[in-house]
Amino acid sequence: MSRWYQPHEQWPKHSKPWWRETIQEARSAGWRLKRLDGHTWGHLVCDPSLDEPCKIPIFSTGAAGESAARNKRLLIKRCRHGVAAGATQTLARAAALLDQAERLLQAAAHCLEAADKQDEFDDLVNAALSAGAEAERRLSEAEASEADGDRLLAQAFAVLPDGSTLDCPPSEPQIKVLIADAGARAEEAERLIDDMPGGQDQDALRGRLLQVRQSADDLSVRMAQSRSASGSSAR
Repeated sequence: MSRWYQPHEQWPKHSKPWWRETIQEARSAGWRLKRLDGHTWGHLVCDPSLDEPCKIPIFSTGAAGESAARNKRLLIKRCRHGVAAGATQTLARAAALLDQAERLLQAAAHCLEAADKQDEFDDLVNAALSAGAEAERRLSEAEASEADGDRLLAQAFAVLPDGSTLDCPPSEPQIKVLIADAGARAEEAERLIDDMPGGQDQDALRGRLLQVRQSADDLSVRMAQSRSASGSSAR
């Protein structure tokens, strides 16, 4: 099984950071990805419509992978077929920024859900301690909530873009930073989209941009409501 990915689409994530950097550089340059199964993870192709396009194999594992990935980045920069120029490159950059914004918002959402589960855990433990005969059942529910919170935090760390960090558990200011960083990437993506010629690709990116902004607004409201609820319970 194989599948082609265009520059404006969200690409699969390689397990090795050095290959991820190479793949992202190719995507930003307007290349295409042919995803494969097996030892060869995929092929990066500058323009599949050409008779002899530049083609770079990406491997799942192997020795000297870091140096190989670095050498492949040089090949991407030396490509002279011109597919990276103009609107294609702008399209890829805007899509990459929206990818990062979406991942930051996913991480923030998982963090907020994990915080809710931690609050639920605390409430259930307190209830169990004073519930008499129901104590065992309440403690089981508390343990389930705690496990859900741990799972959500693991998902938050899994979707973080390279370069972003979180404590465990993440603090409220850190979650705010995730949302703010997503907004900054969305603004940069919007400027790039505005400079593009009209078409289906531009419309698709505008749709994603609206979704990113709506998600950021929803998470900000959710944080405010959580603070309000925490303040009320404290009183």
